[in-house]
This record gives sequence, structure tokens and C-alpha cells, in this order.
Amino acid sequence: RNRQARRFIVLRNEALARAAEAVWSPENVRGAALAVAIVVRGKGPTGFDAGRAAQNMMLAAWGDGIGSCPNGIADPEALAAVLDHDDDEQVVTVLSFGYPARPVDPESRTPDAWIERADRLAFDDVVELRS
Repeated sequence: RNRQARRFIVLRNEALARAAEAVWSPENVRGAALAVAIVVRGKGPTGFDAGRAAQNMMLAAWGDGIGSCPNGIADPEALAAVLDHDDDEQVVTVLSFGYPARPVDPESRTPDAWIERADRLAFDDVVELRS
């Protein structure tokens, strides 16, 4: 018996425009070449599984030179109206995909410079070693 508790909804045209208004950064979805809503249902680690699916889609896209961004849901009710999903389902994220406006050259900066530019904490500030 298939227990896959997630499905993927490709957003186009009017659905894309309406979904864009339901996420925290509408411009990420509005300007996307492709947008996919990940919808889950049921109990258990459905959010975890949806996150793995999202991550795999994003990594596969990056391997083909396509950028992506997960978009948090600001208005779940509005998004539910766009997707017309069942009462026992919820949208985990909306992924937006597209080609970067300019090429990214990972070797153009040191790892520390990339971390600083991204406004991220350094590795040693987020990883602890316990013995």
C-alpha cells in the first residue's frame, strides 16, 4: 500500500500569481520560471519527508544550473484557496525555481567571505563538540 503522504502542485498563470500573495516574499514566486507547492497529509514525520523532497528537488536543480528558493507560507488560508487541497492536508512550502540573474562563481570568494556575505554564523559558532 502506498503511504506517500505528500504531493507536488506545479503553479502556473493565475494560480502562480495568487500563490505569490500568500508567501512571505511574493517576488520570489511571482518572478519564478517554475513554482511547486509541496502538500502533505496524515500523521508522522510528514514535514520531515516533505523537507527532504524539497531539498532533493533544489539540489537536483542546482546541478543543472537552476537556482531555487523555499518560500514560507504567510497566509495558509489564502494558499489553501488557491490549491483547493483537502482539509487533512497542509502546504509545507512553495519552491521557486529559475536561472540566476548572474552566474555564481564559488571560487570568487573564500568560504569565510561567503559566510559573511550571507550573514550567517561561522561554523564554530553553530557546531559544538561534546565528548
